[in-house]
Amino acid sequence: MSSAVSLPINVQPWLKFTATVVGRDKIYRTVQYFSRFLAWYLFRQGATKETVARFNNLKKTLGLSRKLMRFGKPVEHFENAAKATSLKDEILRFFTIGRQLSYAGYLTFDALIFIDGSGAYKFKNIKKYSEYASRFWMSGIVFGILTGLYKTRQIQIRRHVAARGLAHSVESEKSNARTELKALAKEQQSVNRQLVQDGLDVLLPATALGYLSLDDGALGLIGTITAIMGAQTQWRKVNKKA
Repeated sequence: MSSAVSLPINVQPWLKFTATVVGRDKIYRTVQYFSRFLAWYLFRQGATKETVARFNNLKKTLGLSRKLMRFGKPVEHFENAAKATSLKDEILRFFTIGRQLSYAGYLTFDALIFIDGSGAYKFKNIKKYSEYASRFWMSGIVFGILTGLYKTRQIQIRRHVAARGLAHSVESEKSNARTELKALAKEQQSVNRQLVQDGLDVLLPATALGYLSLDDGALGLIGTITAIMGAQTQWRKVNKKA
């Protein structure tokens, strides 16, 4: 009677991560932007044209692959925008809908860029489409930053209210206050992390639109860092880790 062969390590967390579009996208994005950095770095170090071209080609190929992988995702963002209309907080509702619609617009133009880049159909206004994509991308990130700042303010208010409970004479009230403050600290940590990620990511479309003049080395490192941060968030999400 044969017995099942098991691997010496648990691969289930990895399989769960790579089974998601977001998980695979973060892997591709990490390699794509690190390739962008390497191409810049090797060129500055006097590497051969073939070596630099190898990493530039890898960057372009992964960029197109990511666009194909996200084909159809605008529908998901439109759905999320529709769901956000039920949020009771008017400000949060506005920011969330704005963010979702912005990403829907970004990925719609991104799909057109893929079609052009793949050679399936050549658009006459592809440069304009790229500009629109960057504008929508930047808009989505800005809405994300505004959301993070607003949540931070709301957490501060709730923290102030919870702190009053510590001065209460009843021990049960103090215990509830401590639990609430601990939960708020954890929530703020998550918000802060997203704010840092958005604050870095916004530099990418800002440079593409000409608002900033960062070189490929800086952009490559920024993209790599935020890709890893996004991958970590997705990993915890699919593997139900806090």
